[in-house]
Amino acid sequence: MSAAERRIQVRRSDRCFRLRPGELAQAPRRPGVYEFLAYGRKGEPEVLYVGLALERTLYDHIADHLMGNLRPSVPELRRAHEEVFFDFLEAADGSADDLKDIAGELMIRHNPRHNLLQNPPSSGRHRKITLMEL
Repeated sequence: MSAAERRIQVRRSDRCFRLRPGELAQAPRRPGVYEFLAYGRKGEPEVLYVGLALERTLYDHIADHLMGNLRPSVPELRRAHEEVFFDFLEAADGSADDLKDIAGELMIRHNPRHNLLQNPPSSGRHRKITLMEL
């Protein structure tokens, strides 16, 4: 593997949580990458949004979505999906640059309808990012 390629091990939260104020306590109080998801009729998950919390915590970011201070707001998400969930990812080494690369790769992989970024976040350090889920 060349220096232009990077493999990052990630681990998802143990389960998804409903995107409701009562479940907010499950969000960690640390920076990280989070996702909003909905499930189809056959139970298949759809990633609606990938978020990146660098200077504030996952808890703060998810709370801001709930209060309508960050887009997409929860009412926006619920217009298309009655039940919306969140989960979060953890990087093996957890540097801010790795979090940018993880979020960017997830946006490319899932193409979430609520991420309006022309250029997904990236540290610019690597030509290729490979996520390996633990």
